[in-house]
Amino acid sequence: MPEKDKDWRPALRRIEDPIAEDCWEYMTPSGKQRLSRLVVGRQVHYPERRLWYCPVLIEGYTKPRIRPIFGIGPVDSLMNAMTFVRRFFEENFEVLPGARPASSQRPRPPGAGKRSTQQRKPQKRHQEKTRTHRVKGDAAAAPPER
Repeated sequence: MPEKDKDWRPALRRIEDPIAEDCWEYMTPSGKQRLSRLVVGRQVHYPERRLWYCPVLIEGYTKPRIRPIFGIGPVDSLMNAMTFVRRFFEENFEVLPGARPASSQRPRPPGAGKRSTQQRKPQKRHQEKTRTHRVKGDAAAAPPER
C-alpha cells in the first residue's frame, strides 16, 4: 500500500466524466439542515502507483473538495467510493436524495418523502410456471412407453 505521504495523490480540480450525480438534503449530526451536491466520477487508472481511483465530490464534506477514492482495480475503487458515500449517508439524518436547490423550479414527485432510516425495496416474487395438463389419448402429450 502507498506510504502515508499525501503528496502522491492527484490534485483534482474537476470531475471529467461523472457517472452519478445528485443533490441530498439532510440534517447534520449537530442539527443543521443542509443541501449538498454529490458527484461520483468514472474510475481512473493511476499507473504511477498501479492503482485506480474514483473522484468523489460531496459539497461541504469532502476535503480536498474532490477526493480520489482508491482501489486495487476499477471495480474495487468504485466499491470503495460507494462505501465512502454510504458512510456520509449513515452519518447524517433525514437524508432526502433527489432534493433540488431553491433555484430549481422542478417540483418533487408526489409521495417522495424524507428517509430517516434505511429502507429496502420489496423484492419481486417469482411467478410459478404453469403446468400443462395431459389429456388422455393425446399422443403428443403422452410420455413415451418403455
